[in-house]
Amino acid sequence: MRAMVGVLFVAVGFLCLSLLQPAYADRARSTPHVDVVGNDYAFNPLPKRIKQGTTIFTFANHGKVPHELALGRLKKGTTIDEIIAGVKAGGRPRDYIERSVGVLVAGPGSSPEGKLLVDLQKGETYLVFCNFKDTPEAPAHILLGMYSVFRPE
Repeated sequence: MRAMVGVLFVAVGFLCLSLLQPAYADRARSTPHVDVVGNDYAFNPLPKRIKQGTTIFTFANHGKVPHELALGRLKKGTTIDEIIAGVKAGGRPRDYIERSVGVLVAGPGSSPEGKLLVDLQKGETYLVFCNFKDTPEAPAHILLGMYSVFRPE
């Protein structure tokens, strides 16, 4: 009897999930997307206007070396010049980030399967960067120009 109740419970669960799936798919299609493209050692320009609220970020690496899309919300008043100077002096980008939002990693010429679902806050400043190095002695890609800063409207 217990086995039959368990099977029935699982079947009802799958039925509920299959009924809800179209609603999630519709919501994902209507959520704004920011498709970020990285090359060797820069990101293509981000959209001029990125709105506040729920946003999906994707990443494609068109370069010949591995790259990441790291996304973080900066500490109030922090500038990109401060971050670059700090990293050159041996600091880390995360020293300037109030909240890490997520990371997508892609090998040469590929795109990760995942996406970042982010609740962008109006008036905050966000940093998109790659912190990878080609060798342990090489500079981080952020120091080669692989970064972008934006403020949602």
